[in-house]
Amino acid sequence: MELREQLDLDTLLTVMEQSIQQEIPNLSIHQLFENLLNGTFDFDIVAFIEQMMAPIYQEVAMQCSFLGQMILLAVVYALLHQMTDTVSGSSIRDLCSLIIRAIAILLLLQSGNAVLHYGQETILRLAELMQLFLPIQMALMTALGNIQTAGLLEPSLLLIVQIAVWCFRTVLLPIVTMEFLLKLINSFHDAYHLQGLAAFLRKLILTGIAFSAMLFLAVLSIQGIGGHILDSLSLRTAKYVAGAAIPVVGNTVSGLLETLLNGAAVIRGAVGLVGLLAVIVLTVLPAIKILIIYFLYSFAAAVLQPIGENCVSNLLEQAAGSFMLLFAIVALTGIFFFFMILIVLAAGGAALS
Repeated sequence: MELREQLDLDTLLTVMEQSIQQEIPNLSIHQLFENLLNGTFDFDIVAFIEQMMAPIYQEVAMQCSFLGQMILLAVVYALLHQMTDTVSGSSIRDLCSLIIRAIAILLLLQSGNAVLHYGQETILRLAELMQLFLPIQMALMTALGNIQTAGLLEPSLLLIVQIAVWCFRTVLLPIVTMEFLLKLINSFHDAYHLQGLAAFLRKLILTGIAFSAMLFLAVLSIQGIGGHILDSLSLRTAKYVAGAAIPVVGNTVSGLLETLLNGAAVIRGAVGLVGLLAVIVLTVLPAIKILIIYFLYSFAAAVLQPIGENCVSNLLEQAAGSFMLLFAIVALTGIFFFFMILIVLAAGGAALS
């Protein structure tokens, strides 16, 4: 309990719970953590999956309602196009086309802004979680005797978190937003020729994602190697000295040291498992929602093409492409942080072995 208060675990658990309950309202991180500490792990995976599916169903219903409006708009446009072809000249047809495109773009701007904002909020929640999680894990590693590993990992991993958040939030997400807007503007009128610039921004985003993946995975893969060796030697030396060099009570001291280390290891393992669960929930649900939006928009665009209406269909297809880029950024952020936690847990375990 004293170690728990010193590390301020309740603050971390509260932040985790508040972030997760924005996606799954009934999931209690505090209760899960207490169960892990007491060895009474009772996790209903079926109920957990049902709780995860509920917000997905809500998202599907909301997006289907929006796409219904877009399909209705496309049908109205097709009918007006036929009527103006038979009754009026090209000027009336062009005016109707501009009006329909303007309405469709306004609807897509509203929907796209909500999706892009959701992706940004997801990255910020993950970053806040990691900035609280990593110092606590490093403190627990230090308490376990992994001083060298903690000293090597903490500054580098916190720096990686800061760089990742800056790269994704400040660089890549604004470029995705700009690419999304350029494609909508280009679709408004044939006089605008912005498809080349939008394609360049898309290539820039894909290059940034690929470069970030290689850089961060390379950095993570080499962290803590030297620390593992030094910590393992230090712990074994301490146990040997306690057991052999201290007269009479040496074995007792060595056993007590082992018990204290095991107790801290239980807390560290529980924090690690809860952290992994939090990253999974905060990544998988938003990523699935964005991916569903991508598939729904692509499906609606494909459905509208046979009726001979390309205006709304092209807009939906262009928006879907931007949402796929957003999905890649959110998923990559979650994967980075997930493996970061695994590496931290593995680093402490390797040092103890």
